[in-house]
Amino acid sequence: MSVAAACGPAAAPGPSAVPGTPAPATPAPKTKISVGFGIALGNPSNPFAWIGKELGYFDEENIDPDIISTSGNTAQADAMLASNQLDVGIFGLDPILRAVIAGSPFPAQSVFNVQSKVQYELFTVGTNPKVKTYADFKGKKVAVAEIGGTADPYLTEALKIAGLTLKDVTEVATGIGVPMGEALRRGDADVGISTRGQIGPVETTGTYNLTFLPRPPFFDSIISGNMVARSDLNPAKEAALKGYMRAYAKAIVFTKTNPEAAIRANWKMFPEAKPKGVADDVALKAAVTTNTNYMSYIDKLEGKWGFMPTEKMTAYVKFLGLDSPKLGDISKYWTNKYIDFANNFDENKVKEQARNYKP
Repeated sequence: MSVAAACGPAAAPGPSAVPGTPAPATPAPKTKISVGFGIALGNPSNPFAWIGKELGYFDEENIDPDIISTSGNTAQADAMLASNQLDVGIFGLDPILRAVIAGSPFPAQSVFNVQSKVQYELFTVGTNPKVKTYADFKGKKVAVAEIGGTADPYLTEALKIAGLTLKDVTEVATGIGVPMGEALRRGDADVGISTRGQIGPVETTGTYNLTFLPRPPFFDSIISGNMVARSDLNPAKEAALKGYMRAYAKAIVFTKTNPEAAIRANWKMFPEAKPKGVADDVALKAAVTTNTNYMSYIDKLEGKWGFMPTEKMTAYVKFLGLDSPKLGDISKYWTNKYIDFANNFDENKVKEQARNYKP
């Protein structure tokens, strides 16, 4: 139904345009780009991936990102990127490398580094956990998102502290977030390993008596958690990728400057993510704490958001155990060619916006 029909008789036509006057320019349609995300949208750890819509950054880049959550199903996310159902994925480089080694390569590269250090953490729930040190892992059950998944290399490295291997523990697939927290609370597993972003929903509730084990020193020596993208994007999609990366970098600056504003923007977009039955100030404080803890893993490298130093990326690949001869020159699996574009904005202007933001 037209607006005129809904509001009554049509108004008399206005005066004709002056001959020779150009018609107003029609805005170019926004370019759509699909972005895969591993955990639930609206979570308090990662709002910078989508609040660019609320903050006007997507409009500035003339893009319309379709951000798709696979809710921790990393196998699904990997398959979607490999089958060209996703243009971009924020879940790491390893699926690209594993596909090459398995003989089923697909055209994709890492284009932006998210974390400047490993964000995996080992943790327990409850007031009297069975695991308090790495020596306690022997014979215990470890909650993981999936058996044989991306957590395994990190768990392997952590177990080395006590001279243990994966054979000394039993992995239990629990999923991520609250399902993992509940599995630990029930006693289905004794200790969990997950990313800080995935742990966020457990941490935010404040009811699990969460305790983090000491971080293995190695976890601070490499980078992980890359944004990856198809390398066969058409020119319009490639431009949209660059625009999304810049919006993403801006939102990181916004979030680091004023995490409370980022959480409020997040809740405006995803009101269902705001905890129910909890006082607003309590919910906000918990969400800000979770967000601040997560953002501590993110920083510039060599003065730029998202930059991937060759030595750190090489160490990352070797750590994953994926430095196979089948890969050839591993540097072809990441590129910094979009990083200058992604960093080409006025950080002070973004910080001012963050300080003055009102939802």
